[in-house]
Amino acid sequence: MTTADGPVVFDPADFGAIPRSTELRRWMRKVRRGKADRTIWQQLEDIYVVAFALAMVGATGGNVLLKLNDRSAACTTGSCSWLLDTVPWILVPLLVSTLLRVLLSVGPVSASRATGFWLLATPVDRASLLRPSYRLVMIVSAIAGAVAALVGFALFGAGWSAVGEAAVLTTGLLICTACVTVWAQQTTKRSRWALRVADSLLVVAAIPAIVLAVRPQRGWVSYSPLGEDTSLTSNQLRLLVFGVVALVVAVALVVITARSLNRLSRTSVIAGGELLAGMAGAAITMDISLLADVVAGRHWRTVGRVHSRRGRGSLAQAVIYREFLRILRWPRRLIVGFGLLVVPYAVAGTGYDVLVPIAAGLAGFGAVRPLMDGLRSVCRSIGLVRALGMTLRELRVAMSVVPGLFVLVWVLLAYPAIGSPSAAFAVGVGILTGVVRQASARPPSYSGPLVASPMGAIPPGLFSQPIRGFDLLLLCLAPVLLGVNPRWALIVPSFILAVMFAVHPKQA
Repeated sequence: MTTADGPVVFDPADFGAIPRSTELRRWMRKVRRGKADRTIWQQLEDIYVVAFALAMVGATGGNVLLKLNDRSAACTTGSCSWLLDTVPWILVPLLVSTLLRVLLSVGPVSASRATGFWLLATPVDRASLLRPSYRLVMIVSAIAGAVAALVGFALFGAGWSAVGEAAVLTTGLLICTACVTVWAQQTTKRSRWALRVADSLLVVAAIPAIVLAVRPQRGWVSYSPLGEDTSLTSNQLRLLVFGVVALVVAVALVVITARSLNRLSRTSVIAGGELLAGMAGAAITMDISLLADVVAGRHWRTVGRVHSRRGRGSLAQAVIYREFLRILRWPRRLIVGFGLLVVPYAVAGTGYDVLVPIAAGLAGFGAVRPLMDGLRSVCRSIGLVRALGMTLRELRVAMSVVPGLFVLVWVLLAYPAIGSPSAAFAVGVGILTGVVRQASARPPSYSGPLVASPMGAIPPGLFSQPIRGFDLLLLCLAPVLLGVNPRWALIVPSFILAVMFAVHPKQA
């Protein structure tokens, strides 16, 4: 807009001085506190409950971790030593890749739509407004790195000095990774490259896991467990040096990245806030499928549009072809799915052969479930079922063909780690029936009597939401885990598979 004298220029003398973000936050805090209806004692009671629960969980988990560390440290074979040397090459890339993907899917710096509309669109310093969210991301990344390193290294019998080094270095590494995600959030091109790096790290983690699984076990070579170094002073000095260096690098990177927060676009920041709001709603209803829909919706809003392709065939054939094209439009899910093959191979390499089927089942479930978005959309839309001209049972069978082929390929690639044909069959059927049941499940029901709990009255149907799908997976794996006749590992999954695709599902 222009005037006779030229373009309109913002002049603080006409509108007043631009307020600082600190003043705005102080004003909003005052308004919120003025409308609060809870007393200080009620807030202290909630804080006490949370603190007590964290203390109980920490004490119980710490006690279990200490016992597992003592039992693992008692191992005196060369295989245990080689396992402990290999774990960092698997754990660290997985942590960095997971953090990259999670933070980039959220933002990582985010703000609510109200903040984006009323504050970020004004001349107020954007970096100062986003700094609290930025600090929260750094704190969460640091805590995640410390806890993951503590559990991951102590679980395999590492000495506590080595565990301390791993915790310090992993914490610094994940803080630097969080700073990289903030830098990548500033442009779409950087985000794509960061996601490619995350996918590459999955491949890096898979290589030592496969080597660990196929390496022959040798129980006759002795070694001194890591962390039993007679020079305790040198260990403490090394930990101090590593800690100081990691702290200096992480703090410097955090400060440098904080100065670039004003380069973040308002669109990316608001999109992260909407995603967190949707995820909070899904978590309240305990609906895992809704949580997956929220993440998928964020991705497709970012993509915007794709090139359309002509369909082929009719009815079931057309649906199968469309499902194939839909899965190929998000190839990163396939990469992550195949990257999860690292889990059964890593568990097989540790020597816990009993846990390999359940680890393979859970990893395969996580790999295949993102491919079932089409089935979930159909099962929760009566109009879409009528428009497709097929019954819901026929649609469930047709939309399970392409994910079923992916399950077949995934199980064949994981077969060397599973080791048994009957166990591999049970794992494959458990994965397929589990993801189909979870994707085709109805939304939680709020009808009927409520159940009293410390959190208040809760609908009974809400408790069954998180275990849908996992129950069929465990039923299929039960003969394998119980060690009964291998025939039952073929009969039980076959019966569950037949019932799953023969019964007409209930419409939402």
